[in-house]
Amino acid sequence: MIDRDKVPVIFGLLLFLVPQNIYVIGDRMATGVQWALFRYQVSDLGNSLILASRDLYYVTAGILKGATAVSTVVWLCGAVLLVAAFCLLAISALRPARLVRPAGLVIIASGILFLLADIVQYGIAFNNMHGYALPVGVPLVLVVGVWCYREGAGIPPADAPKECSGETPSPDRDDES
Repeated sequence: MIDRDKVPVIFGLLLFLVPQNIYVIGDRMATGVQWALFRYQVSDLGNSLILASRDLYYVTAGILKGATAVSTVVWLCGAVLLVAAFCLLAISALRPARLVRPAGLVIIASGILFLLADIVQYGIAFNNMHGYALPVGVPLVLVVGVWCYREGAGIPPADAPKECSGETPSPDRDDES
């Protein structure tokens, strides 16, 4: 059986395994699937596995410009927040710390940034003349974030005393029989 305090970590890890975005660039000039930290893209030039660090290089070197550069930076900020939230969840599972609720807020912020990146690139309808995107995994990010936020309020610290029964001893009671 899995400990209750380990479940948020498992959900946090799941967010890295589920594709966040499926996209098409232009008139099918390229298509791809994007996870939080990398993307796999198929184009006429070949297939590419593009890590977040490579995307950062493309922006800083000026290869990506305009809305694409802004969208990439927003996505990378969301990815950094997701990594930070996972670290909070891992610390919370290993130590008596109440970090699940703050991690939930960070996960929600990450999901909002992922959505904002798609909106910057493709518009509010996720579709324009530059292509379209389907943010398939982003709703899961938001749901896990809300769940962690709500669940974090109910998880007692690991060092809290556990009650064995609902009856508490009264200090006025004499146990002499």
